Amino acid sequence: MSTGPCATDCLAGVVPTAPAGLRRRRAAALAVALARATARPPAGDGRRHAVCTAARLLTAAGVRVAVLPPATAWPAGPKLVVANRVSWVDDLALRTAVAAVPEAGSTSWPGLPSVPADQVGAALAAGRSVLVRPEPAASCGTELGRFAPAALQPAVDAGAAVCPVAVRARLAGRPTTATAQLPGESWWSSAARVLGAVDLVLEVHALPAVDPRGSTAAEVAALAEYAVAGLLEADPPRPVSHPRRPRTHVAAPVSPRTPAPS
Repeated sequence: MSTGPCATDCLAGVVPTAPAGLRRRRAAALAVALARATARPPAGDGRRHAVCTAARLLTAAGVRVAVLPPATAWPAGPKLVVANRVSWVDDLALRTAVAAVPEAGSTSWPGLPSVPADQVGAALAAGRSVLVRPEPAASCGTELGRFAPAALQPAVDAGAAVCPVAVRARLAGRPTTATAQLPGESWWSSAARVLGAVDLVLEVHALPAVDPRGSTAAEVAALAEYAVAGLLEADPPRPVSHPRRPRTHVAAPVSPRTPAPS
């Protein structure tokens, strides 16, 4: 469980390894992609434009996205997609992975759709899916905050499926905090770290949906949180810690020893 804002020691061991020339080329490509993102979107399919915008930005930054589908397909109809939050990188990756589902609240990325936080319920009732980030704040990716029940209340009210998504970063196959944006850190500082990474992959794991019917928002939030935490802790070394429910350990009954024959 996150106990407070991340500090610079969260980035221990994260050192740019890409050659200077590659970093410069990536920075130039990212600047071009940002300029295209701020241009007026073409008439037509806004969802396709949003997906392409996010994909161009990630490609320019040298980030690959691996999308892993859920073991059980998500149900049809409006969904509340619930994901953990690390930084701007997973903001973009989620837009490519869940077909540009608009995010609740404002978005700093031009060309990417959003829904006002107080209109999530109305969007679900109208048959639209919405992405929410129920953690209280972003982290470096080594901790997972409590999921706020209020963020999932609209799904409970609408009877819409809650679809958890776990996002984690890998650098050369190992967990990394390279994609983090620490409190007070500028976007360009975070971007420079990403541009310097080699073999950076963002995994987007879609997990089985949670049916909110008959449950409280707190119960649904706990189920979604533990689904995400369970995935993030699947492989050692564990990149995420999370609050665990108290466990009662019951000692196994001890059989009386039979005296050894003399």
